[in-house]
Amino acid sequence: MSSRSGLRSCAVLAIALALPVFAGCTADDPVAPLAGQDAGQPVDPRSDPPAAPGADASADFTPRSVNHRHGEITVTGIEVSDEIPDTYGEAAAQHGDVSYAYLAVTVANQLNGASLLIQDGIFLDLGNGELLPHTGRNPVVRGISAGATEDGWYAFELPAEASLTEAELVLGEPGHRQERLPLTGSVPEPEYPKPIEVASPGTVLTRNGCPLEVEVTEAYLAHYVGFDENGKSHTTQQAAADRLKLYLGIAVTAPPGSGMCFIGTASGGDVHLIVDGERRGDIPDLNSTTNVPEGTTAHQYLVFDVPGTGQVEIEWGRLGGEQTRIEVPVP
Repeated sequence: MSSRSGLRSCAVLAIALALPVFAGCTADDPVAPLAGQDAGQPVDPRSDPPAAPGADASADFTPRSVNHRHGEITVTGIEVSDEIPDTYGEAAAQHGDVSYAYLAVTVANQLNGASLLIQDGIFLDLGNGELLPHTGRNPVVRGISAGATEDGWYAFELPAEASLTEAELVLGEPGHRQERLPLTGSVPEPEYPKPIEVASPGTVLTRNGCPLEVEVTEAYLAHYVGFDENGKSHTTQQAAADRLKLYLGIAVTAPPGSGMCFIGTASGGDVHLIVDGERRGDIPDLNSTTNVPEGTTAHQYLVFDVPGTGQVEIEWGRLGGEQTRIEVPVP
């Protein structure tokens, strides 16, 4: 692990990785798996832990990454230790009565105009659905400056006879969409963000009387939307567990002689969210639908918070005028 000069526990938990004997441990010290045991069997991590300094227990670990919010989190190693999180990695580290799984991580802030704080909603799932919460303080759970990268660790207190063979890192607070990263085996392609096909509405008559030509150039569903544009960063909140974020990239063309033309997004504006046939009047989470000079095309966007199931449509056109409803495919 990047910040450690020497790990002081040789206690190891069974894990589906070919872990080496720790440096500083003797031939009689435990390795993972222990002789005569399968990797999937639980091992008591405190069955004779020597006090000699150890080395990173993850020499054969394959680094793996997941995106959560606007951060890229890369797990670079795993160690199981009875060092307590408050002094983990220090020369005079203190030892406790329980074991912790320490995940060495690198967290990169992918936006250049917003800080990143991933402090809550960090869990370890051992494969039984129970979420073990992260504990401890270090640079990766403090605010990370725009465009910066920090190294550190996530720590999880382990129950007795735990096994990491099916463990997953889980990111996201309960009640919200979560990302999962398996710590062994292959890493599946994430389900989201998911590109979708959304038809273009064509001519949209706005409430200020402008006939704008609107083409949908990009559409996707996501747990979260964040991006840089014109020197600024734009972000949403993480979607609730039963909802998704809908991103629509649009090309808006104003005809010659049209004057001040734009798509209104305020209540009663020119674009509306329809759920199961009912007009919701939801204002977009993000939008860039500003004035389009006559005879030009502007590339703009809309981001809505939408249900994860049901019939979802976008209604284009001013209220009381001609309107077009376009279906949005949701799972």
